[in-house]
Amino acid sequence: MEHAPVIIFVGLLVFLAHFFVVLFDRTRVPDVLYLILIGIVIGPLLHIVTPDDFGKLGNIFTTIALVVILFEGGLDLSIESLRVSLRGTLLVTFVSYSIALVLLTITILIITTLPFLLSLFIAAVLAGPAPAVVIPMVRQLRVSDSTKTTLTLESPFGEALCIIVSLAIIESLKLNEVHIGKLIGNLLSSFVFALIIGAAGGYFWSILLHRMRQLRFAIFTTPSFLFILFGITDFLGFSGPVSALAFGVTLGNVGLKEIPWLVKKFNLTPLVHNETEKLFFGEVVFLIKTFFFVYLGLSVRLSDLPSTANALLICCMLLLARLISVRISASKEITPQEDAAVMGVMIPKGTAAAVLASMPLQMAMEGGEFTQNLIYSVVVFSVLITALLIFLLEKPLSLILVNFLFSRYSKSKETVLDK
Repeated sequence: MEHAPVIIFVGLLVFLAHFFVVLFDRTRVPDVLYLILIGIVIGPLLHIVTPDDFGKLGNIFTTIALVVILFEGGLDLSIESLRVSLRGTLLVTFVSYSIALVLLTITILIITTLPFLLSLFIAAVLAGPAPAVVIPMVRQLRVSDSTKTTLTLESPFGEALCIIVSLAIIESLKLNEVHIGKLIGNLLSSFVFALIIGAAGGYFWSILLHRMRQLRFAIFTTPSFLFILFGITDFLGFSGPVSALAFGVTLGNVGLKEIPWLVKKFNLTPLVHNETEKLFFGEVVFLIKTFFFVYLGLSVRLSDLPSTANALLICCMLLLARLISVRISASKEITPQEDAAVMGVMIPKGTAAAVLASMPLQMAMEGGEFTQNLIYSVVVFSVLITALLIFLLEKPLSLILVNFLFSRYSKSKETVLDK
């Protein structure tokens, strides 16, 4: 059978993913690291599989991974943790993005011969975090609920910033001028309307849940509705990731709020997902996460040495920008030292960066291919570096450095990683 080796590999990969989770508990090495390395081995090293083999399905798969991971992450966020963390999250998001944008633009202008607007575009694409990477990582770490909520919220907000600012710069490249007012308006409308659509969709779906549960095999109807909601939001020009997160948060907390006239007239009461449904979504996320990180690994282009070297330098600047941002913006009253360190090394890039990377090449811009290869390399190396730094955070030497960098933050007796 021609496809037998592929089927065997898929089955082995799922077992390996479970093994890596167990290994994480013993060695503190995040499973993400192993999965990406598998992708690098079967992709750029052995050339068994390439991203081109997946065609358009590759981009669709990464988008599905992003949507499902955001939704499942939102289900676990409580209204109380949102209330405590939202203000701090917005501060961290905008400070981190702004500092990274400035530092990366300067760095790219120095190390390459790219023009200013194209350098600014690359910086805008890479300045924000990747929710498809951050959220699975955060779930494995022993950090406070406040920090977990902050990182879970920051990642889609930051990714939305990446998309909106990058698209605005692309328009500027076409017109050779910058419209600041239009950029700010697009930012506000994208966030606000995405939140409204996601929350309204979540409440609407919650009151239909008791009807849906009467159908056979109805457990897939929630992800199906989520994809429709994400697609509509994105089609309207708003932030699909933010709407997916808002949808999950609403479904996770909707039992706290009923609309009296709706209950009285139509006997419709909002329902939250039961434990069986939550376990099912968790299993789906586990499978998608496994294949997503392997796909990320095989997408790297090691043959382009200049892009690889520049990507490593850009990752170092990303780390510097992130550490500065966390020291400036993270609350010293509610953020333990170990949590601040975890926040400080969260520099992974993902789906949005990979999609946006190809835009200059599609527009036949000079330096478009170099831009795409550079961003792809940064995406993979940033995830690898983040996973490695998470592992190193518990080492004695790292704790000394953490104490030096975040001396003003409160000390916690808990370890950073789950035991």
